[in-house]
Formats: sequence, C-alpha cells, structure tokens
Amino acid sequence: MTETKTRVRLKVMAALVVVMLAALTTRLWFLQVLASPKFVKLANDNQVRLVPIEPLRGEILDRNGKVLVGNRASTVVLVDRGGMQGQEDQVLFRLSNLVHVPVSDMLDQLSSVKYLPYQPVPVAQDVPQQTIFYLEEHHDLFPGVSYEIDPIRSYPDGSLASHLLGYVLPISAAQLKEKTFAGYHAGQLVGDAGIEASYEQILHGIPGRREIQVNAQGKVLDDNFGIQDAVPGDNVVLSIDGNIQRLAENSLTLGIALARHTYDGTSRKNLKATGGAVIVMDPKTGRILADASYPTYDPSVFLGGLSQSEYTALTRPGSNHPLLDRAIQGLYPGGSAFKPFVAAAALKEGFAAPNGSYDCPAGYSAPVDPTHHIFHNWAPVDQGPISLPEALTISCDTVFYQFGYDFWLHYHRNGGDELMQKDFWRMGFGKRTGIDLPFEQAGLIPTNNIVKQIYAANPKVYGPFYGWLPGDAINLSIGQGYIQMTPLQLAQAYSAIANGGTLYAPRVAWKVVSPDGTLVRVVRPEVTGRLPIPRKEVLFLRQALTGVTLSGTARQAFLGFPLDRIPVAGKTGTADIIPLQPTSWFAAMAPANDPKYVVVALVEQGGHGATTAAPIVRRILEGLFGLNTGSLRAGQVAD
Repeated sequence: MTETKTRVRLKVMAALVVVMLAALTTRLWFLQVLASPKFVKLANDNQVRLVPIEPLRGEILDRNGKVLVGNRASTVVLVDRGGMQGQEDQVLFRLSNLVHVPVSDMLDQLSSVKYLPYQPVPVAQDVPQQTIFYLEEHHDLFPGVSYEIDPIRSYPDGSLASHLLGYVLPISAAQLKEKTFAGYHAGQLVGDAGIEASYEQILHGIPGRREIQVNAQGKVLDDNFGIQDAVPGDNVVLSIDGNIQRLAENSLTLGIALARHTYDGTSRKNLKATGGAVIVMDPKTGRILADASYPTYDPSVFLGGLSQSEYTALTRPGSNHPLLDRAIQGLYPGGSAFKPFVAAAALKEGFAAPNGSYDCPAGYSAPVDPTHHIFHNWAPVDQGPISLPEALTISCDTVFYQFGYDFWLHYHRNGGDELMQKDFWRMGFGKRTGIDLPFEQAGLIPTNNIVKQIYAANPKVYGPFYGWLPGDAINLSIGQGYIQMTPLQLAQAYSAIANGGTLYAPRVAWKVVSPDGTLVRVVRPEVTGRLPIPRKEVLFLRQALTGVTLSGTARQAFLGFPLDRIPVAGKTGTADIIPLQPTSWFAAMAPANDPKYVVVALVEQGGHGATTAAPIVRRILEGLFGLNTGSLRAGQVAD
C-alpha cells in the first residue's frame, strides 16, 4: 500500500515537473520569438536617445531673386546639465559674466521642458569669436559648456517689407494642439506673422534626427551614434519688387514727415500723421508689388525671442502700433475715395446715367426730413448742374448725397431691401480680399442690423435706435459713417476699375522653388468676382477719374507731372473720424488708358486727400515710370 502511494506521488511530481518545464519553455519561446521586437526596442531605448535636427528654413526672395529673408550662421553656446560636475552655480555665474546673459535667463532655458534631459541647452547666441576662444582655453572653468554653429534668420535689408515678411517664434502650446502643426515638437521655430506664417509648411522643411547613446544613468556615451539628415525647406519667391517696396516705404515716410509740418486749420495744430500705408498692385493679375506700413519694426528683434523691454517698446502707448500692418489690418472710412463705387452702384440701379446732369449745391437736405438737417458740400459753393465725371473730378458731395437718398427710398419702399449694400459687397467691400497673408481684416458695410447692434452696445453715445435712416445712407454715399475698409480692399476695387471690372484675390507669393532653384509650383491669380456694371461703364468711370489729376482735387499735387505721356486716373479722399484729424486717401491708376499700376496711399490724421496722400502717390508713380523723384510738396486743401 505504501509502495503504491509512493509511485502515485512520484507520478504527480513528474507531471508537475513536466508542466513547469512546458510553461517555462512556452514563456521562453514567447519572449524570444513573439515578444522579441518589443523587447529589442525597449533595450535600444535604454541605450539610444533621439534628438531632433532642425531643417534649414527656406528663403524668401523678391520677384527679381533678391533675398529678403535668408539664413546666417550664429555661434551658440550650449550647456550640458549633466556635465557641470556639481559646479552648476559657479559655472553659470562665470558663463553669465562672459556671454552677458543673466543667470535667471539661463536657468529658465535649462529648466524648459522643450529640451530633453540629455540634450545640451542653448543659452546664448551670436557669441563673439573671442569668447569662444576663451571657453576653449579654459575648459576646466566651464565643464559641460560647449558651442555649435546654428543657422538663424537674417534680414539683409533690415526692416524693409517687415510687415508682409513676418517673423518666426518658438511654437506655442496652443499651436502644438492644432492639426496644422502635427509632427512639430516644443521648441521648434514657426512663422508667426506675414509670409513666414502663411507659407510655414513650405518654408519649414522636414526635421532630421541624431541618435545619442547613453547608459542607464543617462550619461552620454556617444553623441553621434547615428544620424538622419534634415531636409531643407523650399524657397518662396514673392511678387514684391524690392526696389518698388523701398520706393513705397520711403515715399510714405516722406509724406508723413511732410504732414507733420503742415498746419491744419480746423484743429489749429500741425497734422499728427500717426501712421499710414501704401499698396502697389498689378491690376491685371492682382499681384502685390509693394505693401508698406508705417510705423514699422525690425524683424531681427524677434530672434531668440522678445525680451520684456523689447515687447514693451513695440506695444507701449504712444508707439502707434508698429506691428500692425495697416495695409491689410487698418480699418478706416474711405471718404471720397469711395465715391467711384457709389457711382458704380448708382449706374447699376439706374439712379445715375453716364450722360446725366446733377445739381451740386452747397448743401443738401433729405426731402423726408422734418428738421431739414443740411449735409454740407466740402466746398461751400453752388456749382450748378454738372455731369457725373465732373462730380468725381471736383468731388461734389451733394451729388452723391442724392444717390444715397435714392438708395434709402428704395430701401424704405421695398421692405428693407438693402440694395446699396449688396452692390458694395459685390465690389469686394465688407469682406476679406483673400490675400495670402494672415490676420487680414474684413472691414464693414453698415446695414440696419449692424447699426442697431452699434446703438445697443453704446446707448449713452447714440441714444435710441430708430432704424436705417436717410442720414445713414447719405453718409454712406460719401464713404462716411460706420463704413470701414482696408487700403488693400480699396486697391483691389480700383484694380477692378483699371482692368475693366475683374476682382482678383491679391497675391504676395508668386512661386515656390526648391533650394537648387527648381520650380515646385506657381501661385496662380484667382478671380473672385466682377464689378456689377458693364465693362463700358467701368471704362467710363476710369476715364472720368483722369479729370481729378488734370483739373480736379489733385491738380496741384500733380503740377509738372507729364500727364500728357503718362495719364493718371485717381481719386482723393478725406475721411473724418471725430475727434481725430482727417484721414488722407489717394488712389491712382496709371497709365490711365491701359493701367499697369494701381497705387493707394493712406495717412492717418494726414489731413485732406489732396494735401498728403496725393503727393505720396505722385512720388511713387515718378519712381515707377523712371522719372526723377525728390522731396514732396503738399497738395491743395481738397477733399
């Protein structure tokens, strides 16, 4: 009986051994065969770390191939957090004195999550060669400190075209969450404004990576264990002409200086001329040749990030918002520069005719107004009956007041049909032009609902709302009241007059090329609409505007200009923004018989359109057509 029990126990034990051996064999097979790739990866991860290699960012060039934004070599000092051998305080103190970077700034960099624990951290850039020599000669004083040569953005022409070129900054936490930046990592530089932002994906390139071998304690064993090279970004060639851009910026600066020395009889002070903008456009394609905004800034200030003092200088009260691109972001009433489009709407709806005659009294009162409020003409004289071209030439407000009232009557009699606003929207006002730059403003064409909202938001200023009144339409008819537009919108609309009626989405980029110059793609012009009148009426308006420089409100500003050889069609504008001094506008097309250029200038608090903006445009046209350019002379005091 005992022998039998012993045999049973031996058999059970043998079975258990077999089961255990089978389980062990199965586990070994699983680890060595099925799970092998996973554990190989884990093993490699224990000894290899990946450090991204930033690609060389693509260049931005003008239409002639001149580099506007490039790359230059910068000597960068790096600190290895694990290599300071317990002397962190002493090393950072010595290094701070040597490279003139505060210790607090270095500590911020060293504690930043955008750098991996084993990755050397940049703490100073553009370090002089003498400093590098000193570091090399005193290794014992600076353990863990090294240097490398990195590419950073360069601006060969300083602040030229800074608003449209933009700048780069380290990617933000919010951007990292966007689909647009999928695959980006903390610390990477990305375009934050202008072309740098709108063509980020093209300019950025494809990052590479360096493999670093480390031990279990994180000590670097081999900092060049393997490498995958980065792919440089493509270059963006702009439609901008660097010479025309410089001409526009210089002319705008001279115009603002002129305005600041011009006495304003209304305010009894010199004009303040706080800012301005210029757009030069090819009306046949919508391509932008120049985009100038004043005041401007130097984009190199963003290299390495803005300091608090630099940020304060750019944003403090009194700086006049140098980061604002007034050409596409500034919002202003168009004043009389808007009148050609009111005329176009009046022609379309039958309130005006090319051969019509219109009274130009010194004042106008809406027939339905029981108070008989008088809307004055800018020139307080009765001009008698005049033609539509004459109304544009002398900028007769009262002719356009009648058009505004006619539109209001239609609105009143047809159940609130906002016919005038619909026509303006079709001409591109009150919506973005579609330019390939970020942060463009849409402007505003006032409607009954919009005015109602303005009144509701400001009851103490406006009082009760009584609906869309004749005065609202009358003000709108001369580009006043609640209307807002950008200089670019006006340039787009004038380009449509220049080319016979086609609205183009403006384009700053012209083509994309690889680093070796191979064409990648062309940025094609895009048609977005047409003026709502026949081509013959568009050309009628274009011809009518030639009178402005010959005998009208811009006559004095164009004295001596060879209008017989280079006819100029244009329109002055003086927009009132109470309590500020007037905004000065001038828009021009030249040569008027077959326009090659459209030029629009605006000066905030620059006085009358003929006084300041028209001389700016004249100087730009002189440069465009190879004439002598010189100092500016103020034009007449005219609307």
